[in-house]
Amino acid sequence: MSVSEPETPRLDLSFVRRGGRTVIDRRLFAWPFVLTRSFHTDAIRPDVLSVVLQTGSGAVHGEDRLTQRFTLQAGAAVCVTTQGATSVHRAEPGTRAVEHVLLRVEAGASLDYRPEPRILFPDAALCQVLELDCATDAVALITDAFTMHDPAAQGRLFRELDSELIVRRQGEEPLLIDRMHLRGPAAAPFQGRRAFGSAVLMLPQAHDRAALRQRLADAFAAIDDLYAAASLLPDKAGIGVRLAAREVRQLRTGFDAIAAVVRDIDLGARVAQTPSAAATARPTAA
Repeated sequence: MSVSEPETPRLDLSFVRRGGRTVIDRRLFAWPFVLTRSFHTDAIRPDVLSVVLQTGSGAVHGEDRLTQRFTLQAGAAVCVTTQGATSVHRAEPGTRAVEHVLLRVEAGASLDYRPEPRILFPDAALCQVLELDCATDAVALITDAFTMHDPAAQGRLFRELDSELIVRRQGEEPLLIDRMHLRGPAAAPFQGRRAFGSAVLMLPQAHDRAALRQRLADAFAAIDDLYAAASLLPDKAGIGVRLAAREVRQLRTGFDAIAAVVRDIDLGARVAQTPSAAATARPTAA
């Protein structure tokens, strides 16, 4: 499901760089989304703004239509996560929830977008589209994950999952369209695994993608009960990762390993800062 013109976002955030740090310059949200304060908590990267998204409903329901838009203007640095895993509940026959997320990362900006996984309950039906438009000198780490849960422990599964990732460079034609469509799945193909995820790491051209891919492979090999593979994206744009595990915690460990590699090589726009300034930095609210 590709949607070139989504409906008006129910969550619409824009970020700019001012005075050596990132702040929100557009903050629009409607039910079920809730946004309270955001924070600068990283002493090494005081320019990074941490945002925790919340929902009043705490779940996705059968006929929800949820559109989100995040715009990082030049030089902004943002880390986005959610309050916790999001339950996706049963949908009536013939209906499904729709979620559309648009991410725009402009020149020199850095985005770490790691929402918690979706929990697909029996008979859940979800169509999700994630669109990323990333400048050639920007950095973006984007993750997505789901797990399955049957409260009655009867082996029931979700009804449908239609997931699409579209990646562009500065508004050009897509360089990557990745789609997964599962309808009425049986348990056998999952081979005892209940948690699945993917990640895309977009990088400026200067970085050695093959070496980074090998670093990721080595990091994944050290995580018990995690199956993961990293591949180079088309046009030397970055690295794509697939993960499968028995539990969500192993997926989180895998995502943390990717983020650690990103942080270790200090990707994104850094603020020129002396060691003493870094040591005295304190968390502040935006």
